[in-house]
Amino acid sequence: MPNKEIWMQRAFDLALLGSGRVAPNPLVGCVIVKDEQIIGEGYHQQYGGPHAEVNAIENATASVEGATAYVTLEPCSHFGKTPPCADLLIESGIKEVYVANLDPNPLVAGKGIAKLEAAGITCHIGLGAETGEWMNRHFFTFHRLKRPYITFKYACSADGFIAATDGTPVQLSNELSAIRVHQMRAEHQGILVGVQTILTDDPSLTTRLIAGANPIRIVLDPSGRMPLTAKIHQDGGETLVLRSSAEIAALTFQSILVEGGAKTMERLFADGLVDEIWKIRSPKLIQTGIPEPKLPVKWRAIDYLGDDTWFKAVLIPGPASTYSGLK
Repeated sequence: MPNKEIWMQRAFDLALLGSGRVAPNPLVGCVIVKDEQIIGEGYHQQYGGPHAEVNAIENATASVEGATAYVTLEPCSHFGKTPPCADLLIESGIKEVYVANLDPNPLVAGKGIAKLEAAGITCHIGLGAETGEWMNRHFFTFHRLKRPYITFKYACSADGFIAATDGTPVQLSNELSAIRVHQMRAEHQGILVGVQTILTDDPSLTTRLIAGANPIRIVLDPSGRMPLTAKIHQDGGETLVLRSSAEIAALTFQSILVEGGAKTMERLFADGLVDEIWKIRSPKLIQTGIPEPKLPVKWRAIDYLGDDTWFKAVLIPGPASTYSGLK
């Protein structure tokens, strides 16, 4: 692997350290190289805090004048909670910048690169672009499609059931999978279930198993059956009750994790509002019950946590909110 790719990969690795802490900002990492040596590294650590470029320059072990910066996303060009990173790169004497992706946010959208080039800095766009798109898929989908990126997760038995026949929940996934699920919750701004899940399971929908922020709870309740005695109404956390898929699509969240049942999944899928699906298959057998959703997707085994197998299907948005394929 050429050094340029290695340094950009290092920037991606750094960016991921901000997972669950920077939304609605994107994950961003930065590596500064001089004389073929890394002299500075940084990443966006906390929403409202310094950006990756700022941290990389502050952490530099030598002067960054004449150095090359590898940044996973186009440096910002506007004043937000922090000053423009493009200005800092110019003032610091950086001579060359490699960027994986242009920022789709209309406040940036090429303006950062234009500012750098106007100052005489050589810019290269597209190194590691596919990795950057995937890493910030929530951010890119929100700005391009004007709706949240929606991930659906469910657990099923080895014989393909998700609950008992009467809807009573059955503990299928193991403790390791439970921790991973709570990590997923922390990486999403909202968590959605159907009202039937509230009625039969009464979940708290928190990140109590890890040190992470709780997502905002969302309940899809078309018929107004949501009980005021539900756990999610008792802990002081924010909860939204919505009536339709259209209301979900209109939310200003960048990402939503759906942990609803088969009906919720099928409704959102039919409305073109599912981008990514995770299935946790347990080795347990139920023999009878509510079957897992029947979806026209191609599953790929991704990970094994204890005796649970994690499968993933990613859908590519096509015209008019339909889906044109899988990757």
